Parts: sequence; structure tokens; C-alpha cells
Amino acid sequence: MKKKQTVRIILFITGLVTLGLGARILLLSDLGTGGIDALAIGLARILGFSFGMVINLIGITLIIIGAILKKRSLEWKPIVTSILYGIIFDLWGWILFNRFTSPKLPSHKGVMFLIGLFIAALGGALYILMEISTSSVDYIMLAIKERFYLSIQNSRILLEILFVIGAWLVQGPIGVGTICIMLLFGPILQACMKLLNPVLIKLGVLSKESRPIGIKVRKIILKNK
Repeated sequence: MKKKQTVRIILFITGLVTLGLGARILLLSDLGTGGIDALAIGLARILGFSFGMVINLIGITLIIIGAILKKRSLEWKPIVTSILYGIIFDLWGWILFNRFTSPKLPSHKGVMFLIGLFIAALGGALYILMEISTSSVDYIMLAIKERFYLSIQNSRILLEILFVIGAWLVQGPIGVGTICIMLLFGPILQACMKLLNPVLIKLGVLSKESRPIGIKVRKIILKNK
């Protein structure tokens, strides 16, 4: 049991690292940022705060709202996870932005954007499936799913729409990439979770009786019994 938990923690951190890499590749593609990043940039300009400070404030706010939606007490794990992800995000920024530049051709930008999108979704799926903790964004996404009985796909799309509307209101940088992330990240995330779930079961990391968050596996599990 202890070995299994150690593997889950390693995969959890691997998922965060992969998510951070994908997010940085998305920024490097120069086609637009995700809704929450655009919102944070717009708020930072208005409030005169640093980007990192605004991201932390948004994260804490999202966790508070998520706790209200779940009707539970405030959890500390998502806050720690968000801070850890922020460190990973900055590290990838130092590695990538100091060695690579944004592509010039639109086709190359598009390819880089899609690569970043899939890498980010794969990392997000992996760390969510470990069920150790979530970031502030995924915490409220799962709270929306639980409260309103939505799928991961629809919960993520709804959340991204709200972020984009907020970014538009504060005049944050919204581009083609922002709209693509809003529409595509949720479906890709759910597809990655469905893809990883049986693999992790075969590896013994997840049990057949587990109910991975956001995947409609209950019928599949019942069929296997």
C-alpha cells in the first residue's frame, strides 16, 4: 500500500510538471493565453499588482467558491498544489523562454499550440486521476461538476467561458488561442482521462472499484463485474 501511494505521488507530480510544460508551450506559440491568464493580466493592469500576486488571489478566490459549491470547509491541499504548480510553471518558463523563441509562420504557431494543448491536457488528466489534490482551477471545475452534475468536458468549457468573459470585461489579452482553449481543452482533458484510466488500472495504480473524477466509468465498472 505504501509503495502504491508513493507511485501515485510521483505520477501526481509528473502530471503537474507535464501540465506546466504544456501551458508554457501554449504561451510560446503566441496565439493567445488561456482564459484565466488573460483575466489575471487584465486585473494586474487595473490593480497595479504583479501577475503572480493576481494569480494567487484568483486561486484563493476560486477555492473559496469551490468550497461553497461543494458545501464543505476550506481545503488547504488545492492551495499548496497551486503554489507548487506556479513554481513548476516559472521553471518551465525559465527553461523554454531562455532557449526558444516563438515561431514566425502561422502554421508553425498552430502546430506548437496544438502540441502544447495536448501535453497540458495529458498532464492535467494524470494528476487529477491520482486524486491527491487539484489546482484551484481544477478544484472549482470539479466542484461545478459535482454540484450541477456535469461532465468534466462541460464543466471545463463553462469555466473557460466565465474566465474569457471576465478577461473581456477587464480588457485582458484574448486571442484565437484563448477561444480554442475554451472550446477544446475540456473535451481533450476528458478524452485523456478515459485513455489513461484503463492503463493505470493495469499498472495497479488505480483499482477497478475506484471512481476516477470526471469520467463516466460507473457503467463500465458494472459491466466488468
